[in-house]
This record gives sequence, structure tokens and C-alpha cells, in this order.
Amino acid sequence: MAQPDKQNGETSFVNYMDACKNYDSAREALGCNLILGAMATSGINKPINEQHLLDAGCGTGNYVSRVIDKVGAVSAHDFSEGMLEKARVKFNKHPKMKAIDQGDCCDLEYPDEAFDAVMSNQVVQHIETDESRPTRANLIKSTQEAARVLKKGGVYIISTRSKEPHYDHLYWYSILAPKAVAKMEQRVPSREDCVKALEENGFKVTLACTPKYDSIMNKTHYYDPRGVFSEQWRRGESWWSLVDDEELTSLQSAMKEKIDNGTADAWIKERDVLRTNAGQVLFVVGEKL
Repeated sequence: MAQPDKQNGETSFVNYMDACKNYDSAREALGCNLILGAMATSGINKPINEQHLLDAGCGTGNYVSRVIDKVGAVSAHDFSEGMLEKARVKFNKHPKMKAIDQGDCCDLEYPDEAFDAVMSNQVVQHIETDESRPTRANLIKSTQEAARVLKKGGVYIISTRSKEPHYDHLYWYSILAPKAVAKMEQRVPSREDCVKALEENGFKVTLACTPKYDSIMNKTHYYDPRGVFSEQWRRGESWWSLVDDEELTSLQSAMKEKIDNGTADAWIKERDVLRTNAGQVLFVVGEKL
């Protein structure tokens, strides 16, 4: 895989120029009804079809695709130029798309109180982290920026992976790579982390839940036991970037054995019960006071 290029919005976590190639076929936009519901009941005192929504960390725009026709206007923002190239193809001619911008959601280049709502879906665990700005500081800084660009009464919707009760419950394959799971647990904030970040930065938390949705991964993609052998398949989930060569080899060997002896599908089904029982995505919603 090519080395990340930070000048083009690439990070040391994931090479998004590669990831964007298979992203839309691998992923589902979960919780859009929840997002629209939060906007509809916010203190902004506008109907949804008059509200200007910022997608902070829009990726290729799969969440935007689900909500843009229901809101008044959308501005889309992402760190990765690779992801934004895909988003621009989808939305450059859409009458409700006001801007598609590259930048850091911890340093938004928008004026104060510019938006009625901000959503940030599966973003905080991706924010580039170094010794000067650890993961929890990223959550706080991005929340501060969301508060700054939101109008009073507007809502900030965060979704991230759930760690409840254990991160290795989130995917059928994750139990086979415990080192990668441990690394990802350090990147993903907890429910308590998210609630605290919102409350300390001028929000009233109105919702914090882990709905029992289907997988955030496309079902056809996700349930393919042979997918673990394909780099293209693995691009669909950023967790794989934390699986080192040794652990990948071990994981693939374990899956080959299950495929060869005919137990792979049953094992995947059994493992996936953990995800369906616990939920995979944490949503936290705050209203700006």
C-alpha cells in the first residue's frame, strides 16, 4: 500500500487514496433517521428543509447522499482529497451543496455560527494523532470547533464505533487480530468520553445510544469469508490498517482452515451474534446552549 501523503490530507492511520476506491461498495450509512430526527427536534426553530447542515468528515459523501434532499443546504468537509474527489463527482452539481472543502475538523475554516446542524460520522477515530494532540484531545478540539460554527440551539451529532461491551465484538473477524483490536480501542472514544466532551463545550446532551442497527458494512461485502485475503475488500474498513503482517498471516491461516473444513459460514454467523446483540455504532447528540 502506498505511503500516506499528509499534504493531500492523508494520515498515518489510513491511506485514504486507497480506501476511497472501495469505500462506497463496502459501507452503509447508518442512523440517518436519527440524524434527521435530532435536527427536527433541535432548538434552532427551523424546519429541516430550511437548515444548513455541515458534514464534518464527509468521506465520499455516503451520509450526505441520504440526507441532502431533506435538508435546506449542505456543506461537506473532509481531510482526505481522495475521499473528496469521490464526493465532488456526486454533488458538485447538486443545488443544495454549498461547499466541498478540504481541511481539519479540529480547525474548521468557517465563520462562527454558520450552521444549523453539524454531523460527524465515524470521524473522530480517524483524526490524525501525534504526541502534541492525542486522541482525546482531538475529540475535545473537534467538539469545540463544532460548537463554534453552530448557531445557538443547533445540534452536533457524533457517531463512532461502539466499544460496549468489547471492541472485538464489532466484527466477526476481529477476534483473530487482538493486537489490532487493542490499537483501535485506543483510537475510539467511549460513550463517557463523548458525553463529557459535549457537556464541557457548551452542549446539552440529548441522546447517547448504541442502536441495534445492521452492520455498518454492506452485507454482501461483510459476510464474505474469503474477503480477508483481498486487499481491496479490506480497504472497506479502516481497522485493517492496524493489522500488521504477522497478525494478518495468522488471521488468514485461521480463515483458510475454516473455509477448507466447511465451518467458515457457521463460525461467522456465531461470531456476528455478538455484534447484533450489542450494536456497532455509538451516537451522541448535543444541542448548543
